[in-house]
Amino acid sequence: MKFICDFMLGRLARWMRLLGYDTEYFREDHPDKLIVKAKAEARVILTRNSKLMELPGVVYIKSEIIHEQLRKVMEIFPPEGEPLSRCSLCNTPIQRIEKEKVKGRVPEYVYKTQNEFYYCPECDKIYWQGTHIDLMKEFLKRVG
Repeated sequence: MKFICDFMLGRLARWMRLLGYDTEYFREDHPDKLIVKAKAEARVILTRNSKLMELPGVVYIKSEIIHEQLRKVMEIFPPEGEPLSRCSLCNTPIQRIEKEKVKGRVPEYVYKTQNEFYYCPECDKIYWQGTHIDLMKEFLKRVG
């Protein structure tokens, strides 16, 4: 299942990507364009716009609190994708990259202490298993 978050749900889009959901972030405040894009790409719309909540294929997210937003999505649509498999910035699936190819592109300490690296072929962001993973797991415990 694929999703698209409206301009009010940027943090939710990023967290959903971290959990493996295929989630686009629509940055414009144009509901009509959002609906057209969602239909064209067969995406479920996640929105804080109460005017859209009666439309088919729309999930209204009432809460402004990220924990509650994420909990609602996970209750309705349990995660299907692999966590940490998508770029948190652009939603592209990330790929493994050889350690030698990231030298000079990551902090020296990270290069020395980590052996596995991943990158986004779209935006070229480099990922590795760092302390941020522990912080993410702690956050998800609070989500429930």
